[in-house]
Amino acid sequence: MRYLYFLQQFFDRLPAPAFIKDNRGRYMWVNKEFENAIGLTEEKIIGKFESVILNDESVEELDRKVMRSRKNQVHESMINGRYYTIHRMPIRLGTGSYGVAGIMYDMTEKILEQTLYQMQSSVEKIIIDSLSETNTDTLEFMKSMLRGFNEQYPEVNVILLKGDTHIMGDAEPKLIEKVNNIDEIKTFSFEKKTYQVIPVENYKFVVCVPAQYVSISKALSTFLSSQVLAAIKIIEKQRAHEEFGEKLEAIIRMIRLWESSPSLDSYLESMLSELVKIIPEAQRASVWVLDGKNYRNVAVYNYGKEVKNAKIKATEDSYCPSIGENNIAELTEAYKASLQSPHKDIWKRAGVTDPNFLPLVGSVKIGEKNLVIISLDNFEGKHFSESSKKILQVLVDLLSVFLANKQIKQTRNNQ
Repeated sequence: MRYLYFLQQFFDRLPAPAFIKDNRGRYMWVNKEFENAIGLTEEKIIGKFESVILNDESVEELDRKVMRSRKNQVHESMINGRYYTIHRMPIRLGTGSYGVAGIMYDMTEKILEQTLYQMQSSVEKIIIDSLSETNTDTLEFMKSMLRGFNEQYPEVNVILLKGDTHIMGDAEPKLIEKVNNIDEIKTFSFEKKTYQVIPVENYKFVVCVPAQYVSISKALSTFLSSQVLAAIKIIEKQRAHEEFGEKLEAIIRMIRLWESSPSLDSYLESMLSELVKIIPEAQRASVWVLDGKNYRNVAVYNYGKEVKNAKIKATEDSYCPSIGENNIAELTEAYKASLQSPHKDIWKRAGVTDPNFLPLVGSVKIGEKNLVIISLDNFEGKHFSESSKKILQVLVDLLSVFLANKQIKQTRNNQ
């Protein structure tokens, strides 16, 4: 009896769930850790079969195998969202027959760590594969990635939204309505299911999280968000590189327009009509040429006669001092200079005295002379992109060299 007392003290204090079953597989004894793991009190467990308690009939065959072979059996099981490695051992009962004793080791943290690592590796591969397939289209990349994820984890329903628009995945309108009000990584319940919202730029992933992934969903969501955002940045850089290359080709075509242009004025007019096509922020534009002591307008885009017929003394030029030689500049307070100009009545009619007026100006010079001024104008206060600025700078540089060479040739021909 003293031996049994010490044995019971040992099992009661064991920091792991433990149990003993009779020769028919019914629970005879359980410790407190087992009660906590199962979520039932001792009174509701003793005398019951494990298949009834946990709804798993396969354990009965395991128990019979332990009692028949009198050898230990080890297996894994998920109980109430926790992963356990369970050791079943034969134990001789007071009647002389054999029952089963068991100890359950909680492996949840280790399993989840392994699962998280595996899923992160899978996500990385899916992203890399999708990047190689979709080149510079962000939406197609997102779709491709979602298809890859669904193939890898068919048990996980993932929904893709762009803004408030449903793109892919099974979703109810009420679920979408709820998701539209969430702008951060967040877990929520909907119709007894767990969902995780993962916003990335103007997209949202909505993941229906199976029970076995709930514990790692936040960590995986943060990882997925950062990786997808990095991929989007790569796509944007690739697209910007391609667009810049296309715009450079357009600039070369602009320079070559000279060959079919009868004069500098007609050339600059043709050049401007092509330039505004590749500068998306330009709502209006104008080109001015220094003729003696005056700048005269030679080309406009979306301006009326008040600008087309205007002439400005070189001494009244408020742009070039702010730009520099063969340079470009975005002038954030150009409207103030227009208000102070002797031609302010013209500028008011043209709208360039509005505080939202924002020009990107290029100054093409030959020697000490300001030969050509190009003004690309926005009236919504929208700043020009770095790509647009680079494009205008390249055009200014090329025009400077091109026009200088033309001037040298003309001088030689005149001699």
